[in-house]
Amino acid sequence: MRAFQGLRVVDFTRALSGPMSTQMLALLDADVIKVEPPGDGDQLRGVLASPEMAEKRLSPAFLTGNLRKRSLALDLKSPLGRDIAAKLVAGADVIVENFVPGTAQKLGIDYETVRQKNPNVVYCSISGYGQTGPRASEKAYDSAIQADSGMMSLTGHPETGPTRIGFMLVDVATGISAAFAIAAALYRRAMTGEGQYLDVAMYDTALQLMCCQGADYLVRGHLPPLMGNESPMAQPTAGTFETSDGVILLATLTASHQENTFKAVGLEDLLEDPRFKDEQTRHRHLDEGRELLKPVFLTRSTEDWLVILKTHGVPVQAVRDLGQALSDPQLSHRSLLVDAGPLDGVSDKTSLLGAPFMANEDGPHNDGIPPAKVGQHSREILEEMGISAEDIDDLLSAIA
Repeated sequence: MRAFQGLRVVDFTRALSGPMSTQMLALLDADVIKVEPPGDGDQLRGVLASPEMAEKRLSPAFLTGNLRKRSLALDLKSPLGRDIAAKLVAGADVIVENFVPGTAQKLGIDYETVRQKNPNVVYCSISGYGQTGPRASEKAYDSAIQADSGMMSLTGHPETGPTRIGFMLVDVATGISAAFAIAAALYRRAMTGEGQYLDVAMYDTALQLMCCQGADYLVRGHLPPLMGNESPMAQPTAGTFETSDGVILLATLTASHQENTFKAVGLEDLLEDPRFKDEQTRHRHLDEGRELLKPVFLTRSTEDWLVILKTHGVPVQAVRDLGQALSDPQLSHRSLLVDAGPLDGVSDKTSLLGAPFMANEDGPHNDGIPPAKVGQHSREILEEMGISAEDIDDLLSAIA
């Protein structure tokens, strides 16, 4: 039995942070009902996609956060849609929404309203800045939070200035944070019988991702400078180096790592040099040390250096692209890649990224149930709710 088997999750979220949270639950057998507007559905269905996939409302960005969910098309702006939503949430174990704060209350599906009929519900609200406070009403997207949280101030080169991280880090991390919060609330409910309201903010998540740098500022008022690809260890042997055919990164965190690097590249004599005899002197002569190492790394290929350095116990990896990483044979020993089956009109076989952990028994699914089309499961969900066939026909014809 997987962890969330038998739990019903009503998912009012769209974009990426919310769907990522509910997908984590779906991969562990929760019955996740994704409620989305009729027609175009979730806004993410049509972005970051080829014209063909955008037309089918199945963008890769949408696919990656909506595995193993059922889709219910519902117009929450209509009285009938709101009435059905109210019935749906009354029987939910978990409700997740990422509307602008205050919207759920206007729709009659906020926590205080829902708990009157469903007191044991676990209700999670995801937003940019939280449900209360002077900035609660501000809309937020990943890149904007990166800028506002200070994340960009830690990323980039001194010569070119702050840089946005090249993927939706805050969205995904917020989704995982929300999934953890929901799992904790469900455990608490199992122990106490009580439901719980959860308030998850992207801003909080972004700051927590920078916890080490945040602690450095909170404890001693230090603002880290832009460092590009250099290591905060400030050692000549740490950071990126060009090889004859690529780039490698050395993560030499300890004195032994640093000393072994000099030995591996044939510069062990430098360890007798007063400038490089220990970590303190190497730190003071950082630039000089790097200039001595750079031409040496250019003499061999990336693969050669990986073998040599790893043989000497030096933490090193090649700087690879995403395609190389996703083709790594190590993934065949993991369950991260999910076989999502055929994707209608797009692909006979679709692989997507699932939950980033394994279990010895009843772990996350890594196969089956591709992301749904808009409203694909509307009829079966409405039938499960006990709505008459005539009313279902009227509802579906109204939103067709």
